[in-house]
Amino acid sequence: MYFFRLLKFITIPLLSAFFLYYNALPVKAETLASRLSGKILLQVESAGEAWYVNPLDGRRYYLGRPADAFVLMKRLGLGISEQNYQLFKETGAHNLRGRILLRAQASGEAYYVNPDDSRLYYLGRPTDAFNLMRRFGLGISNQNLNQIVVADLSSAVNDLKANTGTYSWQYQNTKYQLSFNLDSALYQSYASSPKVYTYYVGQEPADIKEAFYALFLKVKSNDNQTLGLLNSLRAQAASLGLNSDQTAAFILAFIQYIPYDHAKLESGDNTPYYPFETLYLHKGVCADKTFLAVLWLRSLGYGAAILDFPESNHSAAGIACPVADSLAGSGYCYVETTNYFPIGVVPPLITGGQAQNDTSSFEDLFNSDHLGYLEIKQKSQGKIYQGVAAVKREARAIEQAKTDLDASQNLLNANKLSLDAAYQSLKQQESQLLAYQAAGNISAYNQLVPIYNQAVAAYRDQTESYNQSVVSYNQAVNAFNDRYRQFYQQ
Repeated sequence: MYFFRLLKFITIPLLSAFFLYYNALPVKAETLASRLSGKILLQVESAGEAWYVNPLDGRRYYLGRPADAFVLMKRLGLGISEQNYQLFKETGAHNLRGRILLRAQASGEAYYVNPDDSRLYYLGRPTDAFNLMRRFGLGISNQNLNQIVVADLSSAVNDLKANTGTYSWQYQNTKYQLSFNLDSALYQSYASSPKVYTYYVGQEPADIKEAFYALFLKVKSNDNQTLGLLNSLRAQAASLGLNSDQTAAFILAFIQYIPYDHAKLESGDNTPYYPFETLYLHKGVCADKTFLAVLWLRSLGYGAAILDFPESNHSAAGIACPVADSLAGSGYCYVETTNYFPIGVVPPLITGGQAQNDTSSFEDLFNSDHLGYLEIKQKSQGKIYQGVAAVKREARAIEQAKTDLDASQNLLNANKLSLDAAYQSLKQQESQLLAYQAAGNISAYNQLVPIYNQAVAAYRDQTESYNQSVVSYNQAVNAFNDRYRQFYQQ
């Protein structure tokens, strides 16, 4: 009589998912800082010190002396166009309660938007501004005040004459930092500079947009910082042994990692920043960061242009490159500035003004048709960037790897179905063996046992082969995910 032992079903490990990564967003209860956003707080249990709760970061800024308070308030201000100023003056700035608004076309006049009524109040001279701040001040206890984080730039002895910006970015998946002093007086000079192109009737330029963009691609004669920061980046690139094209990519990555100015977009303010303003404020929308990119690319000696997509209300920089690699045969390759993308890659999505990638496909990464018709402005000639061909090869390789993974997963799914069917067949044979044994039908039992054992051996071999395939597949998934993360620097 043969003895048998039923082979236990081998648990098949779950396949690793690829492509998609999710981060849960924490839900926060309303804080005291959010309830007092934009308010002026008076520390009544002390010497009546005044603090401003910045709506952008929820932190409190010490106002200090009248002159200090005036400079700080303007420094935290948001430039607005004359059109928006007139609108806000009539209807109130409901979406900008608590903000400081700078009237860009009126020498940077500063206005405080009272959170209680959304009206604009002129700050005037430093003493006037300080008195106005105290007029709207709200008394607060030390206990409650301590619940609001003090901004890094705030202290009783804060020197507001310069802004030391610390910038962080990634290049080739390595993190870098750079600190650079930027002068607040120079910032005020740019903030109050013309941001509207004017001309006499009958003397309008052939292309008004070209003329308007030209305003923002100039550096003031007393500005040695916009290009000074660029030179610091060039020196850092040289210390890393980067060649010309690598240096350009290194510097463009710096711009791409400057935070996107969501508050500016939401306010409806379309007034551009000069490149220095973008650096000083450490934020900007697509046009602001594109102006900076084009200015710096020209300074690096590269041909550059502004790529406008009016239907998408989006703009990007263009860097001169071989026609075969360029966007629509234009001779310029796409450079996204609102988020990190390899040079040449066109983002598939623009969400809330900022470019986003689509993890489901690597097709058409170099085609801009989905952004609408293209206008190329401010073309300049210079060095030709040669790096896009390598980016295209890598994108094709990643797309092929994805195709191979899809095929492997389909094959594994089919093999899993075959394993499940084999397992069910074994279970049926086991039931039959037990029935023969219970009935004492030894002859039938002994005839079925070798058939069953042979099926068990085949199932074991099939399972081992499947598990080995799963291991290989998961290794390929990990390699793909690493390659994908490196491509987008995630």
